Amino acid sequence: MKKVRVVNKKNLSTMIVGIITIAIVVVCVFLYVSRPTEIDKLSQSYLDTVDVEKLQKKVETSFDGSYRLSDYLVYGETLSLYKDEYGTKKMDKMQGNNIVLRNVMNDAITSFTFNGKVDSGIDLGSLKEGIYELYTYDHYEKERIYFDDAFKAKTITTMRRNKKVKDITFVADKEVLKEYDIHLKKNYSFIIVTKHIPKSNIYDVVIDPCGNAMNYISNTVDYGANTSILDEPTSSMEFAKKLKKELEEKGLKVKILRKENETPGYYGADGRPARGYKAKAKLYIALGASYDENVDAPYMMASPYTNSGLANTISYYMDQSRLTLYAARTNSTQENGVLYDSFAEDEKGEVKKYELYPQLRETGGRATYTGVYGDEMRNAKYKDAYGMYGLYFSYASAMNSQSVAYFNDNTDAIAETLVKGIVRYFEI
Repeated sequence: MKKVRVVNKKNLSTMIVGIITIAIVVVCVFLYVSRPTEIDKLSQSYLDTVDVEKLQKKVETSFDGSYRLSDYLVYGETLSLYKDEYGTKKMDKMQGNNIVLRNVMNDAITSFTFNGKVDSGIDLGSLKEGIYELYTYDHYEKERIYFDDAFKAKTITTMRRNKKVKDITFVADKEVLKEYDIHLKKNYSFIIVTKHIPKSNIYDVVIDPCGNAMNYISNTVDYGANTSILDEPTSSMEFAKKLKKELEEKGLKVKILRKENETPGYYGADGRPARGYKAKAKLYIALGASYDENVDAPYMMASPYTNSGLANTISYYMDQSRLTLYAARTNSTQENGVLYDSFAEDEKGEVKKYELYPQLRETGGRATYTGVYGDEMRNAKYKDAYGMYGLYFSYASAMNSQSVAYFNDNTDAIAETLVKGIVRYFEI
């Protein structure tokens, strides 16, 4: 008679537990190795990661009050919204308005005030990952922002912060969420923020060492200030390299816009502004020398279309570091050593909307009327582009020995403090 082998119940339980444990481990390993990598996330949107059921419940599809806008532009990391087409009104109706963003998934509220300048409005760099509804107030009534014509703006990539960037999608389209079975009544506006690792071909800052600039009208090279005490092309390049190193130590990706003996100008497909636009930089820093013999210390120049917020911040930290700036300012809202660029005038002496310095005018995209001033018109390709935040930093006067000596004695401290102001302004 055959013997029947009886399995011990304790051994059987142990075996089952072991099998379950192994199965769990296998599943966990599979989930771990199949999870989206940082490279995979480059092709994803924040919307690819959301709980669709929750999204459907949280998104409002219609509103009692809605507010129509007509235009927008981007300058640096700022998104500005307009009631009328940009530049057609002396004072847009959005000026003085609060723009309220509601994070759809967690109801967090963020507010920004637009004061009419292109560096005021929605600070894109400060936004956390999410999908946001946009509101404003009309006669104290909160109203949902929409546009008559549907659009999806080109992606805006913010500067590097903690080795990550954010892709910003600005869209106004009633069909934008239809794949999630969400149907909107109007072309309501949304901002979608997706965080990921940066792409290697996108820069944060470009530096323009002034001097050695081709003049395309005369077909000659403007070498810049060149005296017995200062050579602008050489000094600007040396300072640019120092500044680049300081910025890179803060985690930013930086490009210098010309090589040692190169002579790119400020117009054309290979001009300095064009190189900055192609790099998708958010900040354009021009380093130049002054011809004014009365200038005894560095100063900064900003576009008159801005609040000169970046220059003001740098000036503050220069003062805190006991560094001297040229004792001048355009108006009382500016810190010491901060000036606005001047506007051009026509033959009758009437002031035009175009500023004079190409380092500021030709780098701000649509915000500063890039590509539409003068006879050259060689930057027309970028007249509707997102603008880089422009800063002209005049580090010394080639006609003032005291100014040159001060810069030479304090170059390192000036570079360090300039970078500190940039980092604090953009909250890097």
